[in-house]
Amino acid sequence: MKSKSIPTDRKFLWLLLGAALVLLAAMIPAQAKPAERPAIYDPGADAKAQIAAAVNKAGAEDRVVLLMFGGNWCPWCHRLHELFAADAAVRKLLAARYVLVLVDVGEKPGQPLNQDLVDLYRVKGFGYPALAVLDKQGKLLCAQSTGVLEKGKGHDPAKVLSFLALQLGE
Repeated sequence: MKSKSIPTDRKFLWLLLGAALVLLAAMIPAQAKPAERPAIYDPGADAKAQIAAAVNKAGAEDRVVLLMFGGNWCPWCHRLHELFAADAAVRKLLAARYVLVLVDVGEKPGQPLNQDLVDLYRVKGFGYPALAVLDKQGKLLCAQSTGVLEKGKGHDPAKVLSFLALQLGE
């Protein structure tokens, strides 16, 4: 019985093709893993106590409270937080007139954090980040989805500044 075999020139071509694929794969850089972002929300924080302290500070300093609901898993939360620090006009207005509190909503849908606060400050169903503005007595002035403040892959500094100024009656 005669066995079937691949002719030598075909074996060589298959070997050459395999080597080329291995070489090509080695030349393509491995896809970089996204950099870990620093945690901006503290899942262990007592959000109610933080809000109470912020309201006390706001009352003493004639400011208002800005609650930013979200989580460390949320890229849009990081983008807005970065804008708060990076844009000079937004940073200046926040520092002068607001007390900022980051309210963690949790890492896992089955284990939500601070859902009572999400309900209380009327940001349920908004998506994250969501904002709530409180007066210096702690009364809700505004609950806002941040989708309307977006532009491209971030938040529009002019829209954010306009929103913040509007809450102050400016």
